[in-house]
Amino acid sequence: MLELPNGNICLPRPSTILRNVAKGRREHFTGQLNVGPDEGACMDIESYTEFQVVMMLMARPEVVHVENQVLFQYRDLNGKSAQHFFDFRATRTDGSRTAIMVKSAYRYSQPSVAEELRLIASQVDKRFADQVVVMTEKHFNRWEFYNAEMMHEMRWPDPVVDSAARRAVQTLAGAVRISDLVEMIGHGGNGFRAIVRLIRNRYLAVTDGVRISYEASVSRCKNDA
Repeated sequence: MLELPNGNICLPRPSTILRNVAKGRREHFTGQLNVGPDEGACMDIESYTEFQVVMMLMARPEVVHVENQVLFQYRDLNGKSAQHFFDFRATRTDGSRTAIMVKSAYRYSQPSVAEELRLIASQVDKRFADQVVVMTEKHFNRWEFYNAEMMHEMRWPDPVVDSAARRAVQTLAGAVRISDLVEMIGHGGNGFRAIVRLIRNRYLAVTDGVRISYEASVSRCKNDA
């Protein structure tokens, strides 16, 4: 949902994926995200690990676009036509694409599952993706998801405070503590949220391995110098 300047509400577009994702299951996590620069697209999520993965993909500076439930046609072990839906396909700034299979570590440890995924991946060519990866809950760092979730939560702009934040960091040289920047901005906790948005928008960077907090330090991104 996007709130327009005139106060009207613009509802997100329905999901256009070809596979129906069952939501509201009792036995595991399901949900939906609104994504895109205008919050105008819905993305169905079928597991908590999928939710973690897509949040981190959208937060990574090298990723410019993420698709979900992408249909791929392949041949099974008997040579028959079959289809697989990749959970995500991420496009990077250099134009390369990565097809992503998301599984729990337990399921991926099962030989039959791993063998099936290898068979599918072996048939992917560059017309579909440049590489194929499997991601489980063991394949990413907790700090990265923490930061990605915070950036998504605080994404809504606050024009007055955001302008003050941009002015405060305009001549920033080197690293500075976020708590010091918040004091410079002068809007209390809203200043902190504005800094998180500057990180999300690739204007500021926090060191890899560090959670975004008042104690963390940030610096201007090189491509914004």
